[in-house]
Amino acid sequence: MNSFKFNKSDYRFILVYFIGASIWLLYRWNIEDYTSFEIITGLPGFIIKNLLLLFIFRWLINEYLVVRKNYVVFVVLAFVAWEAVGFLDMWRDYYTSDHKWELPSIGDMLVQNFNRSATDSVMLIGLVLGKKYYENKLDFIKLQNSQKELELKVLRSRYDPHFLYNSLNTIDALIDYSPKEKVKEYILHLAALYRYLIHTKDEDVATLENEIALAKNYFYLIETRFENDYNFEIIVQEKPVTNYLPNGALLTVLENVVKHNKALDGNTIRTTIHIERDSVKVVNSLYKNESVEESMGTGLKNLNKRYQLLSDHKIQTEETENSFTVILPLLNLVD
Repeated sequence: MNSFKFNKSDYRFILVYFIGASIWLLYRWNIEDYTSFEIITGLPGFIIKNLLLLFIFRWLINEYLVVRKNYVVFVVLAFVAWEAVGFLDMWRDYYTSDHKWELPSIGDMLVQNFNRSATDSVMLIGLVLGKKYYENKLDFIKLQNSQKELELKVLRSRYDPHFLYNSLNTIDALIDYSPKEKVKEYILHLAALYRYLIHTKDEDVATLENEIALAKNYFYLIETRFENDYNFEIIVQEKPVTNYLPNGALLTVLENVVKHNKALDGNTIRTTIHIERDSVKVVNSLYKNESVEESMGTGLKNLNKRYQLLSDHKIQTEETENSFTVILPLLNLVD
């Protein structure tokens, strides 16, 4: 926090505190046989003393903890404030009390003044500080969540625009050389893919079933466009115990396969999606020698960032001489 200020809820809290404290003091002083004059003067004195210390400490916190961060000076001035206010309260008590008492020695006076002010004010100051601390923690969490939502929206929007451009070029080529039914089927798959992306653009996560359906539309588009250059297969090795992925996660990995791998010398880039108990493993053959860092393109980096914003998981990559693997952890939804 940049400054320590009171808001309306703080003032309401302070008012409730003084009402409760006043009721308690009136009961206590009645039990201890205080005179009416002592009660009449003592109650305002208690309120004024604690309000004065509360606002003094608010200034000290702003000036020496928040701004200057000088903790030694803060402690010294806090002690001086307690002593000074305690001294004023001692003289109020001296002139309003019906009991005979003598002024204490300097040493005893310092101890009594500190006890008079610190013991009464520390509860109020502590409660207000505790309230402000947890309010700021909640505000910070809300700010973090807002920042996460903003980052997720930005990351979700980064689908490769070249894919749509290339798909339209493919349609143009199909119109010239393919039957009308094949062109129509290609357009239906393309429309289904973009319809899904548009309808779920504000969703953070998607079911595994929807992600696979999206992937199947992508399979058809790529296999039609590149013919035998790419082949895709889905294998369910084990029934998953969780059922969610970041929205568009599987599509991002498949786009990465096509973007970073070229079918050379008639070889087909084969991609297998393994559905496992707690993850989805995407393995593709590798014919273009690239390091993991090179293959870990912008799409996968963004996807990894989304995982970090949504959970404590992150994607894993494994590379061998002939294959590249991306492991997508499945997510649980927490209400």
